[in-house]
Amino acid sequence: MKSTTMILVFAIAAAAGVFSFTWESVDLEFTSLEIQAKGAVVKTIDSEDGIFPDSAEVIESYYVVPEGCISCQICISQCPVDAITMDENNLAVIDPAICINCGICASGCPTSTIELLDSDDCALYGVDEDGNSELIQEELEEI
Repeated sequence: MKSTTMILVFAIAAAAGVFSFTWESVDLEFTSLEIQAKGAVVKTIDSEDGIFPDSAEVIESYYVVPEGCISCQICISQCPVDAITMDENNLAVIDPAICINCGICASGCPTSTIELLDSDDCALYGVDEDGNSELIQEELEEI
């Protein structure tokens, strides 16, 4: 029965989508750009020859809202594809390239701090050489 359940989970997860965002060109001096959702980095964008692109694709996946994570690691033990790790601050982080959107981590989170990415939650931040982030654009245009 367990293998049947896992096959169903993987089949549902395969339907994950991609958000495509666009924004005004960034002329400020940053080392990178980040698309964040409620404080969680869901995509990092590097410049090419000192120029940042004015659009990016973000894989629809679950993410951990940093302020709610209590470092219990329940999500790590429940993830069937090992998409969740702990960062340098001992907070859970989900790798969207590995996440299959099964939602097992979200249903097991005792603080309900794991959420499915919604395009309305995304904002663009610039990151300077010291790692400080600055809000550039709160609402990203989805294309």
